[in-house]
Amino acid sequence: MFREARRGKRVRSCPGALGLASVSQVGVEDQRAYLELLLRGASPAAACQQLQLDLFVVMEAIAEDEEFRIKVDAVYDALSQNVAARLYQEAMKGSVSAMTQWLKQRPPPEWMALQMEGSEGSGWDALSDEELLARARMEGIAIPVELEGSGETSGGGPASAAVS
Repeated sequence: MFREARRGKRVRSCPGALGLASVSQVGVEDQRAYLELLLRGASPAAACQQLQLDLFVVMEAIAEDEEFRIKVDAVYDALSQNVAARLYQEAMKGSVSAMTQWLKQRPPPEWMALQMEGSEGSGWDALSDEELLARARMEGIAIPVELEGSGETSGGGPASAAVS
């Protein structure tokens, strides 16, 4: 069996591998195109389909080719940074859930000392939104006005009353 490669060459499939092209046939041009599609948000399967590559062959190439694997990892790191940037933007717009997630993942350096002093079960994940906001207030971190008037403090009173 043969399949048409992206560069116009005929590529022989590997016998015994479900008719798949060999790993060595995922060339540099195919790798670059695959990485570009991932950067644009394509799933691995969609990228392979668009490039007319077999997903299992690409996955095997990633596993066997260290340089390609490093590049794929770098692409996913960049995509994660895009999401983290968007999370931060939403946190700055006043989204309590975004603030909570951001602070859990990237607490201010001075909070690390507080976390180290606590017991094992008292990490940032164990804190409620209100507790995280209270800690932010204690540290003098600016809280958007929308959040100050909408919630309640841990004592049951309005959050705006807790800030002087």
